Amino acid sequence: MSLLAIRKVSPFDAKMVAPPSKYHTHRAFILASRADGESRITKISESLDNMATLRCLSLLGTRFKRSQDGYRVFGGPYQTPENVLDVGNSGSTIHFLLALASTAPGAVIFTGDASICSRPQKPYLEALNHWGIEAWSTRGDGRPPIVVKHHDPKRLGPYVEVDGLISPWRTGLILLAPLTGHEVKVTTTGVVQESTYVFMTIAMMKQFGVEVIASSGHRSYVIPGKQYYIPTTIQIPGDISLASFGLALAALTGSHLVCSNIDLTTIHPEAAIIAALQRMGADLRINPEARSVEITGGRRLKGIDVDCSDASDMVPILSVLLALAEGRSRIKNAYQLRFKESDRLAAMCQLNKMGAGVKETADGLEFEGVEKLRGATIDSFHDHRVQMSFVIAGSVAEGTTLVSDPVAASISYPTFLSDIREIGVPIEVIDQSAKSL
Repeated sequence: MSLLAIRKVSPFDAKMVAPPSKYHTHRAFILASRADGESRITKISESLDNMATLRCLSLLGTRFKRSQDGYRVFGGPYQTPENVLDVGNSGSTIHFLLALASTAPGAVIFTGDASICSRPQKPYLEALNHWGIEAWSTRGDGRPPIVVKHHDPKRLGPYVEVDGLISPWRTGLILLAPLTGHEVKVTTTGVVQESTYVFMTIAMMKQFGVEVIASSGHRSYVIPGKQYYIPTTIQIPGDISLASFGLALAALTGSHLVCSNIDLTTIHPEAAIIAALQRMGADLRINPEARSVEITGGRRLKGIDVDCSDASDMVPILSVLLALAEGRSRIKNAYQLRFKESDRLAAMCQLNKMGAGVKETADGLEFEGVEKLRGATIDSFHDHRVQMSFVIAGSVAEGTTLVSDPVAASISYPTFLSDIREIGVPIEVIDQSAKSL
């Protein structure tokens, strides 16, 4: 078994470029696939998750032609795939495409890796079936593999409701709505979380010619009728959530880092990490013209309380920051993290193995800040954000930290290890086949 071995980094003065946004690449590929004609998507993320979306769309009949700076995408009606759509580890791919796949003739079967096939989809399947789309779990437990049968979108009703806990469920319904040809209202039930991720989708749909009207509080969304996806050109922005790993490392190590390709005028839920760092007292400067964020570490960060209902993906790296912050801190309204690539709330409690004071709550985490961490052996659970966060924790800890699954970061950030090495983190892949986590 291979592990990442991480040792404490020395203070550094460095520059980094935020990698392309995985979030925006998923949405651009999918919207372009339903715009009749040629779209151009540039500066894309080539993460494993994004390549899973490209692969599945190709099986549905979308043509992709590589260009010098991205892809030319030739969209139109979906075709019956010749094979099962394997989304790998990509939750976004299966969530966004389940509803749209119903427009393909015949039936479409979705599967994925062990993590995907353990994630509950029952509320989403119920919403699809109540709307008129036959979709079911082959195992009968609401989890993938999932079969979706063809349904003419123009025969779908004007109203559909879905549980509001997981944002990609309502995103999938909203993406299909314009293909009905008539007005559709998507309503959420229960606790509404992660609305900013839906707002990101709505903003990009507008770039493809479709307007969506969101109610106050994102309880409902109206998609007016007689709208069509129109081909366009999209440049993918930098991914602030991935840049946050470098920013956090600089803040915790007395280092200086300038991270470019960060455009805070784009809609990106994880931009909330910038505000969190500012509230914690980080020496941070934003340069809108240069599209950069500069951070200088050295002072100990202060503990804060953070509501993560609309920026849940930042919880793993935020947990590392709060574990080392002075005083008490709390992450709340993050219950949805129990249904991601791993139970991220439970996974981040492994910080206690490194000497942190973390307590798991029903919907978040509580922290009693410590001044330093020590090396430990950590299970990433094949979760890219958990893995990258513990790499950062290991970079500030005394001794050596071992983290499982060296390739997990490729799910979202293929160049993570090389980027971290470049700023000086002592990190290597070792073979510890006899060692158990």
